[in-house]
Amino acid sequence: MISDRHNMALRRKMTVLQPSSKGREWEMSTPDFDPESINLPRQCYVFLDRENYPDIGVRRDRALEYFKVPVFVGTKTCFDLNGFFGSQVTYDETSPQNRMIGLTTWFRVLIKMVRKVDSKHHDNLPEYVVDEKKGYRWFETTVFTRWDYPDKHQVLIVDTPLDFPDQLICLLHKASASEKINFYDPLAMHTSLIDQIIVYSDISVWRIRDPVRQMERSRMRTGAIFSEVHEMSRHAIHSSEVLEATIDTLKDLQRCRTMVHDSFPSRAPSTVAEVSAAKDVTTTTHLTQTYKHQASQYAQFQISLLKNLKLRADSNRERLKNEINTAFNNLTMQDNSVLKSIALLTMVFLPATFFSSLFSTTFFSYGDDGEWQVSGKMWIYWVTTLPATILIVILWRVWLGNSDAIITGWKQAKKWALEEQGWKRLWRKHGKENQQMIKEEGATEMNHVTGRHTGTF
Repeated sequence: MISDRHNMALRRKMTVLQPSSKGREWEMSTPDFDPESINLPRQCYVFLDRENYPDIGVRRDRALEYFKVPVFVGTKTCFDLNGFFGSQVTYDETSPQNRMIGLTTWFRVLIKMVRKVDSKHHDNLPEYVVDEKKGYRWFETTVFTRWDYPDKHQVLIVDTPLDFPDQLICLLHKASASEKINFYDPLAMHTSLIDQIIVYSDISVWRIRDPVRQMERSRMRTGAIFSEVHEMSRHAIHSSEVLEATIDTLKDLQRCRTMVHDSFPSRAPSTVAEVSAAKDVTTTTHLTQTYKHQASQYAQFQISLLKNLKLRADSNRERLKNEINTAFNNLTMQDNSVLKSIALLTMVFLPATFFSSLFSTTFFSYGDDGEWQVSGKMWIYWVTTLPATILIVILWRVWLGNSDAIITGWKQAKKWALEEQGWKRLWRKHGKENQQMIKEEGATEMNHVTGRHTGTF
């Protein structure tokens, strides 16, 4: 009984995608996964949940050994990284052309999904965050691939979103229908896989962007915004970081693709000499120059997509910084309003306090019989206090609204008054104007007199 339970623990469910017998369709199945004796189809994608992947130890090492992956890749050190890429090539040393007979690759990309906000027209995909407390989920997708000459392809993918196999099989149907999958290419099954990873990276970036946009529109309570903005900033920083690592991973994959494709001939042997050199024309594979260039160009397109997603992730970070700055400014304005209110209350009660001190306590007293007595001159207090309070409040409002203009005018007047010859120049100018007016009046009078005398002659 214990042995049966142990065997059940070793055998875990996996999702397998493999080509159908027709060649242009893909089938999905969910057999058991036994790391002790792995038996996979010749061409397949194998999906394992994080819980179903063997723990660090002998069973994980055996699973990686099947894919010819170095043991160190299965250690905690590598599985704590946010990305890596590695490859290992095997050649036929007995072949005159030193033909490639095996290629193993392993790489890791991280995707951080946050809980999506209210239903959006551009986000009708499933909710990938199950944990209500955390509000986010890391998918630490690790991929191991094995290619054996001439067309054996097996890909193991660990820790992906639940609908990854369904989404990938749709891409594979389209690629198979257009004859885009060439199993003679050691990296042929990477293309659709990377496409789907880019899709999830795009979803991840948008699900961080949507809450940011919600914050910008609502301008939440200033005091409550900091915790939420801090949380979203952390997600945005992680998103930028893992996208940068994914871009580097794809660049390494592209360099590997160039190296692999360069080792394949661009055409099949045709002459007798070439056939003799190749030993067996039926098993000699080749990749056309067009296929190589198109594969390389499409890989560059995928890298370009991720670079643009990285720019969007960086934009999310900057927008969150702006929200934080806006919140700080709002808090400052609120503090200023509070200080103004305190100043106003102080000014309202200041005249009353002053006049109370001035008049001391003569308006109120206790009589000989212990009764409270109020002076008949109490009206003097109100007559002096209320106008003074109103006057101070009015002066405060005038000063608050025109303080800059008042200060500027005062500085200009002070500067003008302190000039050494300011008043003298004003007096001299005024005197010269008077003298000029007197001269002009005298000349006018003389002209009139001269005119009269001239008219007499």
